[in-house]
Amino acid sequence: MAVKKKKQFVTAHLSLAGRAARTALSQRLTSLELYPGQDAVLLAIGEEDGIALRDLAERLAVRPPTITKTVARLGSQGLVEKRNSDSDARQSHAHLTEKGLAIVDAVRSTQKAVERRALKGFSNKERKLMRKLLQRVTANLDGTPLPAMVPDEE
Repeated sequence: MAVKKKKQFVTAHLSLAGRAARTALSQRLTSLELYPGQDAVLLAIGEEDGIALRDLAERLAVRPPTITKTVARLGSQGLVEKRNSDSDARQSHAHLTEKGLAIVDAVRSTQKAVERRALKGFSNKERKLMRKLLQRVTANLDGTPLPAMVPDEE
């Protein structure tokens, strides 16, 4: 008698895929002497050098104390420098050091390599569909309207 295979929830597969992606990225970030999460912070500062820590936390959807701790750790690694605002003493801003600026491209390359590995064998059409479907899942779970579709970056 054949055993009937139990059908798993899509969200279970989504969680497994997310965990595998985070693990693969984490392993690669280790070679850059970075911890998971530091990559997103470095890239965000790279996009807007001198960003206020409050704005950085908002952009990355994390709590301000998390950003404060991460920026302090990146500072001790010589990648980021935290400076007080010239106009508001209550505000601090994050700036990349030369070493931090140099590592941003390596972080981008690392993220791209993990994505290429994850989507190996997918056609461009399948990649585009995957992005749109994941955006819809996120919007459904967040209870937010779907963002306006932007052209794909390949």
